[in-house]
Amino acid sequence: MDYRKVSGSDMKVSVIALGTWAFGNDCWWGHQDDAKSCDVLSEAIASGINLIDTAPIYGRGHSEEVVGKFLQKQGLREQVILATKLGLKWEDKNPKIFHDLTPAKMLEEIDASRKRLRTDYIDIYQVHWPDPDNPIGKTAETMHKFYQKGIIRAVGVSNYSVGQMQEFKKYCPLHTLQPQYSMFERSIESEVVPFCTESNIAIFAYAPLYAGILTGKFFLDNVPIPNDVNRKVKQIELTEPRFSINKEFFKKLKNIASSYGKTLTQLAINWNFNQEGITLAIVGTRSVTQLKDNLGSTDWQISPDDMEKIKELLEWRKEMCIGTGRDLSDKKIK
Repeated sequence: MDYRKVSGSDMKVSVIALGTWAFGNDCWWGHQDDAKSCDVLSEAIASGINLIDTAPIYGRGHSEEVVGKFLQKQGLREQVILATKLGLKWEDKNPKIFHDLTPAKMLEEIDASRKRLRTDYIDIYQVHWPDPDNPIGKTAETMHKFYQKGIIRAVGVSNYSVGQMQEFKKYCPLHTLQPQYSMFERSIESEVVPFCTESNIAIFAYAPLYAGILTGKFFLDNVPIPNDVNRKVKQIELTEPRFSINKEFFKKLKNIASSYGKTLTQLAINWNFNQEGITLAIVGTRSVTQLKDNLGSTDWQISPDDMEKIKELLEWRKEMCIGTGRDLSDKKIK
């Protein structure tokens, strides 16, 4: 496993991180057994993954509870880098999610997360989404107070634009950004990546497999499409004419993966964390079998020639998809 430093901190993070959204056992990813989640946590840490990414909104606190109980029971808290988030809230009988980055709510959230995670401190604390009703400066000032008190070791934001990060940095150090990034969602390449590179902000890419689309299994292996929210928001890729275009794309991409003895999953993740400016890829994992497949993305390199072939394939797909519907860039809760 390779590790990369987070600038402005003493932390080195594994090039793939464990995403725990599915551990929330909710509508977004469907049912998940807690025992299986703990098996994944155990195997991930034993395999060298040292960053665990979670959030209160994942199962309305359930993901944090699962992670916190496991680490406490196994005595592994000091062996991992815990990354969680704040800024989204829910009401018990209301399925909707709301923004709330008022200082009072932020103070309430950090205490609730530390309690669920069974820890006095959070390694990387991230603003989940900007709140349109609260000034970024006020959010940053509150995050800075957490940082100065030592109850968080690094400050991060997620789903922020360059302008929003520039405003945030006026009031607080900024160590990490968590944006969506994959072969099929590359909008950060033009402005966000150069800004983060120049500003020494580590990029933790989420959804590197684009909700499982980039495994190719729905196109090449006739795997039934799960009826969960995350697949529904990618429905355009799973219906004609996109389905046939994607099927041809994955046939060609699989030839490249096979030349390394790798799966499409492993190729897509390796491609991700080896792109310019990307520090790591956060890969959501539901089972030990999936985890072992994901781990096969590490400790090897795609050649420059094959990187160019992948670039050409992606350009071919983009051209073929023009006029078939908008390219999805998720604005849903992450």
